Amino acid sequence: MAERVSALSCEQALSVLAYLKEEGSLRDVALWSLGIGTGLRIGELLKLRACDFLTMGDRIDTRLAVRFTRTTRERTVPLIPLVHRAVEAYVLPGLRHTELLFPITRQHAHRLVKEWCAAAGVEGQFGTQSMRKTFAAIAYDHSGGDAALTARVTGHSNPSQLMTYIGCTPATEESVWEGVRKALARCGA
Repeated sequence: MAERVSALSCEQALSVLAYLKEEGSLRDVALWSLGIGTGLRIGELLKLRACDFLTMGDRIDTRLAVRFTRTTRERTVPLIPLVHRAVEAYVLPGLRHTELLFPITRQHAHRLVKEWCAAAGVEGQFGTQSMRKTFAAIAYDHSGGDAALTARVTGHSNPSQLMTYIGCTPATEESVWEGVRKALARCGA
């Protein structure tokens, strides 16, 4: 059975990024930045080529068109500045247009993420799925707790699937349960 991995807090994710900027390679920084900044699955990240990011003028685009592996739907993912800078630093200096950004296996990527988190002093069970979970948790927190909106952003098929994935119970649901508990306690039950 596959191990369950955790999401990192925003602070933890940024501390891993800081570690990679100091000790890692441009490839490592780009992989981590794309993982936490786009929420793409590891299979999607490993299929990316330099040309997926380039405009006609050989500049890094501000958006990335991606075909999701699980759903085969295509979406456009904005490249936030953190991701844009990392991709620009890695791709522009010399990757050929058709070259894979990350010519590694899923298993190698998993080992790398575990090593990066440990080296950055972040404790817990982490793997490649942690990058996507981190993105999903941050997106949910910044959506105002809107699970439907976050599910669309992350590419989950429905809000309940997203909530199970990130291990959250919506605050509104928790408040309903608390209200029921209090109401029944007042009635002497």
